[in-house]
Amino acid sequence: MFTFKKDIIFRFKILVLFLFGLWGIVIMVKAGFVMFKERDYWNEVRKKNITYNKTIPAKRGNILSDNGEILVSSLVKYRIFIDFDYTDPNSKKTEKRVRAKKDSIWDADVAELSRGLAQILPRWSAKEFEKHLREGLNINRRRGSGRREYPLCPGPQYITYSQYKDIKKLPIMNLSSAYSGLIAKDFIDRKKVFGSLAKSTLGDIVASEDKKGKKFNVTYGLEKKYDSLLRGENGSGWQEKSRLRVNKPAHNGVDVQTTLNVEMQDICEKALRNQLVMRDAMAGWAILMEVKTGDIKAIVNLTKAGEGIYIETNEQTEYSKTPNLALCNLMEPGSIFKTVALAAALEEGRISPDDSVPHHNGAHRFYGRKSISDTHKPKAGTTHYSITEVLKYSSNVGMGEIINNGFKNDAKTFTNKLKELGMNMNFNLIESEATPYFATPARKSWSLADLVSLSYGYASMMTAVNMVAFYNTIANGGDLMKPRLVKGIVKDGETIKEFAPEVIKEGVLAPTTTEALTKMLIEVVNAEDGTGDKAKTKEFVSAGKTGTARIAKNGRYDYSPIEYLLSFCGFFPADEPQYTCIVQMVNNKAPRSGGMTSGVVFKEIAEKIMAKHKRAPLAEGKDTINSLLPAIKNGNMNATSYLIDEINIGIESDFRTSYSQEPQWGVVNKDSNTIVFNEIEFETDKVPNVKGMGAKDALYLTKRAGLKARISGYGRVAEQSIKAGEKAQKGAYILLKLEP
Repeated sequence: MFTFKKDIIFRFKILVLFLFGLWGIVIMVKAGFVMFKERDYWNEVRKKNITYNKTIPAKRGNILSDNGEILVSSLVKYRIFIDFDYTDPNSKKTEKRVRAKKDSIWDADVAELSRGLAQILPRWSAKEFEKHLREGLNINRRRGSGRREYPLCPGPQYITYSQYKDIKKLPIMNLSSAYSGLIAKDFIDRKKVFGSLAKSTLGDIVASEDKKGKKFNVTYGLEKKYDSLLRGENGSGWQEKSRLRVNKPAHNGVDVQTTLNVEMQDICEKALRNQLVMRDAMAGWAILMEVKTGDIKAIVNLTKAGEGIYIETNEQTEYSKTPNLALCNLMEPGSIFKTVALAAALEEGRISPDDSVPHHNGAHRFYGRKSISDTHKPKAGTTHYSITEVLKYSSNVGMGEIINNGFKNDAKTFTNKLKELGMNMNFNLIESEATPYFATPARKSWSLADLVSLSYGYASMMTAVNMVAFYNTIANGGDLMKPRLVKGIVKDGETIKEFAPEVIKEGVLAPTTTEALTKMLIEVVNAEDGTGDKAKTKEFVSAGKTGTARIAKNGRYDYSPIEYLLSFCGFFPADEPQYTCIVQMVNNKAPRSGGMTSGVVFKEIAEKIMAKHKRAPLAEGKDTINSLLPAIKNGNMNATSYLIDEINIGIESDFRTSYSQEPQWGVVNKDSNTIVFNEIEFETDKVPNVKGMGAKDALYLTKRAGLKARISGYGRVAEQSIKAGEKAQKGAYILLKLEP
């Protein structure tokens, strides 16, 4: 018999066991319900919230200039969309409630949102934003299902990450996606920092699709050549709703440092572009090479795209059949090849610099072929040209005599020497670089007429880089340097692999040969009657050779209009060569002379490049006659005062500043021959007057006032979107327009 106390305890235990048992049965029933009845639903939830095998993209490496400036980089841009619809396939009640609340929030706050958007994206006004967004809301209500990806901006707009973060702080946008409908899509933009400079060489990454709709990338230039290094290695993981779990981390691509110099590239492009526009030419290209290293400091490829419009492009056009004219375009080089043929004759001892050859009054027939002729008519009473005159007057007849007499019984020696000089080399600077070739006795159709044609630049197909490498050999005292376009691989700011300058063959030309050729090439440019006199400079002596070649189509020259390849190749300064340069243009209009077209471009490039190296004491530049005052911007007077003191220009002010002191702000007035500084103070809670200031000072003062500045243009501030003196609203955007 149980006592009362024991009976209570026993009953309590029975109750607890019963409740736990009942709860366990409920759990098992619910688990079975989830496993079988709701299986499909929860699988869908899993798919929505977890993405397996998610690729973690590696950041593509940069392409750098010779001094480490970024030429090409990857930037993340965003496009923002709004999902004005809301659907929940599992709960119509939830869908209806959220849709109603969402509509009320948008109706109440869309005006305030529009004002905030106008400050972050000043391209559109608040009224334009509000009109655009209300149109999206109305479309949703009219059609019921609505627009799932309605653009946030009235027009196409990619925004930066910082702008994206600011937008997420605005009314409505700071709510959950169920109410804001915010959708952000990121895009990787391969940005060329200096625009189209060297675009054909740097290359592109182009999104494309095959016939099945599959996307892939087509790359050109250095982007393709070093793609495996630049792209890095993607990682992998799985994406949960709020976090990414990494299984294999991504390894970012390394940077590729080129030999290209931005300033030299700009000089070469402007010089070539000006001449192309002036001559209405079809296309033009240029290469600037450093003599001692073989470094390509600039490479320009311009193709006509319209009246007076020339572009760097990777695409095929009417006048550009290759992605890079300087490296991939094979053409008969014309008279710039005469220097190559003459070098072979001198090296093989078939002629001496002191010899002479008959000029046949400027016209002669070799081996029954059509008579070849010279543009320059020999002086009356003469029968021979000296070897120097053959180059100076660019005599086809004279070169035919030299090579025919020297090698007609041993043509193979001549063509073998051309190979030794690198005239059939592919330097593999980019993957699509073309391989030069020329007629040889091994060809079935070979005849001695081909030997004569080779002597003045026909029966051969050369690239510009191939020709400039040869002229660089002369400038370098006979060493054949391999052209270098990439100097190293960089990771985290440190060079992990260096491509040192490479000598393909030392002494491929004897010192006596290079000395003789240099003297002849100097005559071509600097003699009054030389064909290259338009390339002559006053400050230093240049050496080079002109070339004009008819461009054949389908192996024929007898078509109209005839197109010409106009060339100039040489080096400067001739006494101590630093740079070798080739300029080539395609045209069918007068003047059909390499000297009068490409030679003019060569001269401009040479003068501006050498001006970079010229330095003179500052005192020599001082104008002792005219008292001219420099243009000075308003703003921080510390650095300005320090600099003006150094160059001894008169200043009138109540204060003197030191570069190391705290900023003292002022405006500048010019009066007679002095500069007057008027000190001013800015209240930190008021919008400052930054008109007349440079970007640096204007940014500092607006930021100190709690404003976020957006700058357009360059020079000094001409306009500011918020008037000076107004109370500064923390976080507000101010648009500053700069003008020169």
